[in-house]
Amino acid sequence: QLEDALLKIDNKRCEADSRLFAQDGRDDHVYTIRAGCVKMVHRLDDGSGRIVRLHYRGDAIGLEALLGQPYRHTAVVLQKADVCRIPVSVIRTLEDRNPDLYQQLMQRWQTSLDEAESFITDLNTGTAETRLARLLLKLDNHNCGKPVPDLLREDIASIIGVTTETASRQMADFHRRKLVCN
Repeated sequence: QLEDALLKIDNKRCEADSRLFAQDGRDDHVYTIRAGCVKMVHRLDDGSGRIVRLHYRGDAIGLEALLGQPYRHTAVVLQKADVCRIPVSVIRTLEDRNPDLYQQLMQRWQTSLDEAESFITDLNTGTAETRLARLLLKLDNHNCGKPVPDLLREDIASIIGVTTETASRQMADFHRRKLVCN
């Protein structure tokens, strides 16, 4: 039964800057990240975007599809990623036929929600310097000794809610103080 369900899962290698799904789009798939990093971008009414989360290996995204709702954010690959595209029907089958595996999936999703709350709290409170320091620590923590994904200053600014100029100044200050290296 599980093999039949797994045949419907699309395993994809995605290049940086490729889009997995778009805000307000509808699809009957959820995604899990096997490797790499994906940013979730929320487009505002004025056309600007804000990075609201970063997702890493083991994270599940696009959960809105389980409820038949449009995606709330655009998912963009930040660094080369391996992604599983899972039809909602497969998840429904797992729920019925393999409750243990379904429970593991639910645990991953809860972890994603916990990370989202942490993202909001840690990266949107305090001074720009504090937010940047928390972001860099968070990135380092998720990469397990591998290189931290290259973020554009615009991405850093979007994540921590400051102007690009402020993000650039803070990074330059961190470099001057030897808190980060190239």
